[in-house]
Amino acid sequence: MKKSYWIGFSLLEISYWCYHASFIGFLMSYLMSKGITNTMVSIFMASFLLASFVGSFFWGMVCDRFRTNRKVSVACFLIAGAAMYLIYFSYDSIPLLAVLYPLIGFVSLPHATNIDSWLLLACGNNLSVFGKIRCLPSLFYAVTSFVLGRMIAGYGYSMMLVFGTISLLMGIAAACILPEGRKAVQDSREDKAEVKESFNIHSLEQVLASASYRYLILILFLVGLAVAPVNNLKAPILENVGGNVSDLGVDAFICAVVQVPFIALADRIERYSLRLRYLLLACLPFLTLLLAFYAVSPVMIFAGSFLYNMGVGILIPTMRSVTERNVAPAFRNLGHNIADAVYSSLTGIISLLYSGLVMDLYGMRSLLMICILVVLIPFVMTSSKLFCRMPNPCCCDRERCRGRERTNI
Repeated sequence: MKKSYWIGFSLLEISYWCYHASFIGFLMSYLMSKGITNTMVSIFMASFLLASFVGSFFWGMVCDRFRTNRKVSVACFLIAGAAMYLIYFSYDSIPLLAVLYPLIGFVSLPHATNIDSWLLLACGNNLSVFGKIRCLPSLFYAVTSFVLGRMIAGYGYSMMLVFGTISLLMGIAAACILPEGRKAVQDSREDKAEVKESFNIHSLEQVLASASYRYLILILFLVGLAVAPVNNLKAPILENVGGNVSDLGVDAFICAVVQVPFIALADRIERYSLRLRYLLLACLPFLTLLLAFYAVSPVMIFAGSFLYNMGVGILIPTMRSVTERNVAPAFRNLGHNIADAVYSSLTGIISLLYSGLVMDLYGMRSLLMICILVVLIPFVMTSSKLFCRMPNPCCCDRERCRGRERTNI
């Protein structure tokens, strides 16, 4: 990859995640500081996640259908910027917030997947290049969350608008300068015709044709279902153990910094067995939830975030590489979007349906216990796969397990 492209994609990734840290990361706290009730915030959050789930399919199909990531990226930045200003200055209008909050979800979360897909196309699916560029936004996300958390505590929530505006402008500039991905610019008439014919109502069936991809989606769903209440309700969880908005910034800083070395070493992580990586993706959230369950101070929540985001650092390159290997090129944008939507949006919607009620009726610890029981399911599944791979007299079909490809499930 050319040096100019390397710089451009780094700036694009950094801009998006700095915007996410600046505005979306503190949006819930901002609305609560303006008197919006917990119930309304939960409803807004559910609509945000539902819209992001729908948006993942929509934007993924748009990218695949029109073979463009750049135009979609610019459009998402512009829509997100307009919604940011409208939300900030119309916090007292519940009907308007009910429209704008899901609009942010519709464009913002799928946008992250679009940028990753664009980068993978441009670097020819080289995980070494992808990891080194993709780790940078995590670091900047950490710094932005940490600094902004303290600036908000000292100067007010207007700082989130300042940081968000700067980030959006940088992102739009980077998206306009960068070319389309290498595969996307192969615009021969035959290739275009093939894409037009293959893009139909059976696109989802094409994406889910691979058993390995379906197994990935199942693991993402179960793990995401377990950790979603903790991620979505981090502010109340920290407050429950004596934390404040500044601690929320510290937690976001820890979450992002921990991911950096794992994403940067994506090509080396890829060398480890996929079964082992899946086991870690279930084991680390399990330990995170245990720490949250027994937490008596924000420090224990921070420790759990450290462990969980070790798993996220492994998850990001793993889910990208599994999708690239098992989904046909014409549907890979959709494949990446489905994986992200299942892990972040669908599970978040389901968790919000019960998490607030359980927390109000039975307390925080009861909610965390349910999450622990849920994450035990993928933990057992991935453990059984790992040990089935190894020579073990308990294995029902040892020879068959030995003969499988390392990356197949």
